This record gives sequence, C-alpha cells and structure tokens, in this order.
Amino acid sequence: MSKKSGKTHADSPFILDSSEMAQWHTLVQDAEQDYGCHLDEAMQSYLVFTLMRFARDSRLNAKALALDFLQSQNLPHKLRSEQLRDIGDQCLLVSGLYPQTAQRRQVSISYYVDMGRSAYHHISGFTQQGIAELYRQLAESFVLLMDLLQTIRGYSAPALEPLAALDLWQKTGSRTALEQVTGKSLPLPEALFSCKHKH
Repeated sequence: MSKKSGKTHADSPFILDSSEMAQWHTLVQDAEQDYGCHLDEAMQSYLVFTLMRFARDSRLNAKALALDFLQSQNLPHKLRSEQLRDIGDQCLLVSGLYPQTAQRRQVSISYYVDMGRSAYHHISGFTQQGIAELYRQLAESFVLLMDLLQTIRGYSAPALEPLAALDLWQKTGSRTALEQVTGKSLPLPEALFSCKHKH
C-alpha cells in the first residue's frame, strides 16, 4: 500500500526476514513520520521489543486477559509485574494491530485500551523508580502508541469499520480513529507535536 510519504511496503510487513529488529524499528519510525511525531528512545525501544515478542505469537489474545489481571493481584511482586506487563503489551497490540480480534470477542477496542492502561499503571505503583516512570509513561501514552500501531496496520490491512472507529474515538480520543471517521488527516495538538515524554 502506498503511504503518504510516497514509500511503499510489501503486502504484509509482518513477514520478516533475518533482520527482524531492524524491520520493526523501520516500521515504527515510518509510522512516527506519517503520524507526525517522534517517540523518545525508551518508548520507541519498548514498542519495538514488544512487537518482536508478540507479533507472531498465535496465542495472542487467546486467554481471558481480565481474569489474568485479577489473578495477578495475588502474585509476588516480580511475577505480578511480569504478568501485568504481558497483559498491557497484549492489549496494546490487540488494540493497535489486531482490532478484529476484539470484534470476534464482541468487546469494544476501548476495553483493551482501558485494561492495558490499567495494567501499566499498576506496575508503576510498586516497582523501582526508573522502571515505574517508564510504565507510567506507557499508561499515559497508550492511545498514542495504539495510534502508531494502527498506522503500521494501515500499510497492509483495511481500516477499522466506521462504527468501531467512531466508538474508539469517542471513548479514547484516538486521532487515528477520528481520521478514519472523517476521512481527513488531522494535525496534532501543539502540546503533543513532538510526542516526547519529558516528565
């Protein structure tokens, strides 16, 4: 599919060669350029590694994530952090790259946004300061990261259904969803122009 920048991608960017990390990194950077923002290094790296961990996992979203979320509260801190991270990551990928799986489960995409945000937020509440800051940023930037993943998805897959896009925009403020509803590319608010996190 042809992109705004004039570059093209193969029919499926998810079939990767031996340079998997480099290809995911390039896709993320392309999405940032097309979306009109630039993630800081920590957020960009986290997104790339999350894509590498889960994108070809056939078990993605196979389990009841809400049940895993509840069960995580009874785990020791390290295991709780790992389980919540996996829940947050899967919610991010489902809402961004595979929203059709939400439709198959008959739940809204915003359900995954809310659960993913909550998972990252919970991790930030009981981990050491540096890691806590990263997960706080992930919680705060969840919709932005989802929008970047939906930008990547748009290189090879059809957009959301109109009603799903409208619902997602109304519940999360997703700019990508609004663009799909209106059919227009919208500018970022000035305060978010760089998409960098300097908190």
